[in-house]
Parts: sequence; C-alpha cells; structure tokens
Amino acid sequence: MIEPSVKIRSISTYDLAAIEEAVGQWFAELKDSKLNRAKRVLIKPNTLGAYPPERAVCTHPVVIEAVIRYFLSRKKEVWVGDSPGGSVNVQSVWQTCGWQDLAERYPIKLVNLSTAGFKEYTYQGIPVKVSDVLSQCGIVVNIAKYKTHSLMAYTGALKNLYGLVPGMVKSDYHRLYPDTTSFARLLVALYQITKPKINYSIIDGIVGMDGAGPSAGNPRNFGLLMGSSSISALDYIASQMMGFKLAQVPYLSDALQADGILPSRISVPQSFQHYRLDNPDIRIARLSTDILRYVPRAVRHVFNKVYYYYPVISERCRKCGICVKSCPVKAISWQESGFPKVDKDTCIKCMCCHELCPHQAVDIHKSFIAKRVMR
Repeated sequence: MIEPSVKIRSISTYDLAAIEEAVGQWFAELKDSKLNRAKRVLIKPNTLGAYPPERAVCTHPVVIEAVIRYFLSRKKEVWVGDSPGGSVNVQSVWQTCGWQDLAERYPIKLVNLSTAGFKEYTYQGIPVKVSDVLSQCGIVVNIAKYKTHSLMAYTGALKNLYGLVPGMVKSDYHRLYPDTTSFARLLVALYQITKPKINYSIIDGIVGMDGAGPSAGNPRNFGLLMGSSSISALDYIASQMMGFKLAQVPYLSDALQADGILPSRISVPQSFQHYRLDNPDIRIARLSTDILRYVPRAVRHVFNKVYYYYPVISERCRKCGICVKSCPVKAISWQESGFPKVDKDTCIKCMCCHELCPHQAVDIHKSFIAKRVMR
C-alpha cells in the first residue's frame, strides 16, 4: 500500500513570503525528476468565473504568484491556464480574478483551456475530453480552492481537475451525468486519465468557503495551506478536517482505492493529527449524499414527491444571461418580462446556474420537508 504525505501550514493571511516559503519547501522535498528536467510548467488554478479574490470562489492570486515565482527562479517557462465554467468571457475572468495583473508583472502566459484544442480518452468505458495543453507541459501544478459543493459535497484538488475539460463540454457532461453518483464516476475517470501528468496539488484554504458553495457560500478564514503529490490523499485529509465522512464525498472512496491508499496510512504533520475546523457550515453540502445513503432505493421515488428542491431566478437577477447559456438541458429560458425562468420539470438539479451566477441571483426553492431537513 502507498503511504502518501500531506503537508499542512497554518497561514492566516495571504502573505506572499509565508506562502512562498511553504511551497518552496514542499517542492524541494519532492523526489520528481521532472521538476528538474522539464522546461514548461502549467499552473492550473480554480477559475470558476469572474469573481474577485475576496469572494473566495477562485484560487487567490497570491498563492498562484508564489508558485510562479518558484518556477521562474528555476528558469522555467510558466503557463497559467484553466477553462472557466459556462459561457463567461475569459478576459473578464482573468482581469477580475487577478490573473491579468500577474501576467503584467511576471513573464508568464495565460492560456484559455477552452480554446486550445483537446484529446479524448476513455477510462472504464467513460470517454472524457481533456485540454491538449496538459500534454504540452512537462510539469503541472494543480491549485484548488477549499470549498463546499452543492452537488459533490466538497470540492478540492480532484474536483479542480474538471477545469481541464474544455469549455461548454463541461455543461454537456452535466447533462450526460446529471446525478451525484454518475457525475462522481465521471470525475474518477477524469482523475485516472490526468493523474500521471499532475506533479503536485495545493489547496488554498487560507480563506475558503462553507455553506452553499462553490460560489454562493460564505467566505471563511480557515487559515490553511495544504499540499501533496497525491490528490486523493490530499482531498481525504482536507475533507475530513472540514467535517465530512469518507462516504459523504461521492468520488473519494473510489479514488483512494484506485490509488491503493488506505486513509490510515496517510501522513500529516503531528500538530494536525485529528484536526478539525471550527464549526464549518456543511449542512447543505452534506445533504444530497446523505439522502442517497439513508433513503432505500425502492422508496426514493415516493420520497422525492415530498422532498424536492430546484433553482429559481430571484429579483436580484441582472439579466446577464449566463444561466441561460450554461444550462446543460436548456431548462432556463427568457420570459416576456425580460428575466430568465427555470422550468422545474426539465431541470436536472445539476446546480450549474446556482454555481455560475456571478450575482448570487439564483436561489433554491425547497419543499416543506426539504426546508425542515436543510435548515
């Protein structure tokens, strides 16, 4: 069995020197010849959409800056690339998230993974399209954001790989894999396909998110920076510290098993043994997976008649149209009033609209039973 190590630092603010010291030490301890031989580095942050750093939706630019500085000091060519969700304008994303500022201050290249071409791979019968940029870089550093997730309970290093899927193909996959279980299988397939190319993963949890993540939740100062060469081990430790059990993160058990990792064999710093965050709000994120576990399959169709929820467009809508363009099953359309509306019968509850709305204008309508459970 593999015995991976997860590094954890307590860092309370986005102090460049402290973050740079941490990642520098972690990279120096790696026994990976590619870090010396390869010339080009891809830094893959979490770039869900055009959200400013203080919203805690995307990877903070200072964490990316620390990694940029490490590799530039070693004479590497550095690319920063991702494929933002939905139909958002990539230039706007780079500007708002802080990537454009980094590109103006450092000799790096910003890469749009949505338009750079792709290759299709298959894992256990599941075909997955992956940006061709991944094969053009000898070193890949995956920098995730520490958050809850409305569909998958928790999002960290493995879920961040979904940004390697180009453009609106991500919405197509939500249509093809609409429920938690099938989407988890897709994520595991993506992970197994891309894993050989990922040299190191970091989770930015200095300020993360709880509540209705990954975009409409509450920014929380967790004060943590985490890293590992094992994505599944990193996500296991990070999700446990947030309060999730292994079975509540749908893709995690399969990922650990495929990697040959026993959770009890994962090494963490002594000061973080049995560490738990101080009362994070994970109730909503934990709910969907708990329902799947505890409601017998034979009675789920009856339960769904009294327990249900679906997205609705609120009066906060600014008519940007991102939800309309991004819905994988076209369940959102423009009305005569000039506002979009969700057809609840067509909706597959992937929550892409809730996730991608930059104005937090998508609310979740709940049945009476759902309100009692989710409160």
